Amino acid sequence: MTEKIYQYTLYAVLAITLGFSAFLISADNLSPFTTQATMHKTVANIAPEVSGVVATVDVSNGEFVHAGDTLFTLDNHRYALAVKQAEAELHQAEQSHSAKWQQLHAAEQALAQRMVEANNAHNQLLRQQALQAKGLITVQAFDDAKTAADVATSAVKAAKADIARLNAELATGNKNAAIELAEAKLASAKLDLARSHVVAKTDGTVSNLQLQAGTYVNQGSVVMFVVNETNTWLSADFNEKGVAHLQAGTPVWISFDALPGKVYQGTIANQDRAVFDANNPANQLSTVGNDSRWIREQQKIRTRITVDEANPALIAGSRASVMVENGNSLIDGIGYCWISLVSWFRYIY
Repeated sequence: MTEKIYQYTLYAVLAITLGFSAFLISADNLSPFTTQATMHKTVANIAPEVSGVVATVDVSNGEFVHAGDTLFTLDNHRYALAVKQAEAELHQAEQSHSAKWQQLHAAEQALAQRMVEANNAHNQLLRQQALQAKGLITVQAFDDAKTAADVATSAVKAAKADIARLNAELATGNKNAAIELAEAKLASAKLDLARSHVVAKTDGTVSNLQLQAGTYVNQGSVVMFVVNETNTWLSADFNEKGVAHLQAGTPVWISFDALPGKVYQGTIANQDRAVFDANNPANQLSTVGNDSRWIREQQKIRTRITVDEANPALIAGSRASVMVENGNSLIDGIGYCWISLVSWFRYIY
């Protein structure tokens, strides 16, 4: 009796093993399975928009921060001086602009004076013409009167030209190009000063923090990472034979290495519609690789999967196994048994 029990047990184990083996061999065509799946989370690369020496680091590694919280500050003395300099240049431009209005008023008064002088010179010329006609003055006296009238006329024209120039410079009203340039410079200086105070742009957890006070950081250099814990997805690489089953909306089962014994539900969101071809990089000649193997390695398809009720303890980079549901009750039953077995196997491996 005992031998029969051992015999039936052996047959059952062999049958289950052969059944799972046959299932896995045909899985790509029925219910694609992969162990090459990785958890991803949106990571914000924090880089200062200005250069400087780090004055304070206001967060610690693993700390959860909200949008608007201070991450670190840079020594802002030179940026504060730049603001003061820009303010002085703006004040100078405004004073220069105000002086232009005063010059315009003075030029208008000068024009009125020149017009009176020109009118008087022309009247004097008319009198000199009358006296010359009677022979009562010399030719030299008449020429002097004519010259004085011409000079007075030229002075009027020059005064009008000066007024026209000032009106052109003041044509923009209360501002001119110099003021607008100074205002723009001041705004830029204030922006740089504000940027020396680096804040979080999104909620998340500070990760891989190595920054410390006294470090000089360059503009645009990444010095900190903030991980968005709410935006997560799973990227899974399946053999291309199963592409017919890797359509958006298809449900999947997921087993995470970090959480053995549990099977999660998920849904295929989309596929990456292109992969890098190492043999034909952009703008380069193709490199032909010869493969001596009879059966070559299959191409992989990167698939993005959303996980239902993902455990918040999972980190970006957590590894997982994924089984795609077929829709057939028998195949799905075998598939669920397999992914469950894999999840329990993670207790020992």
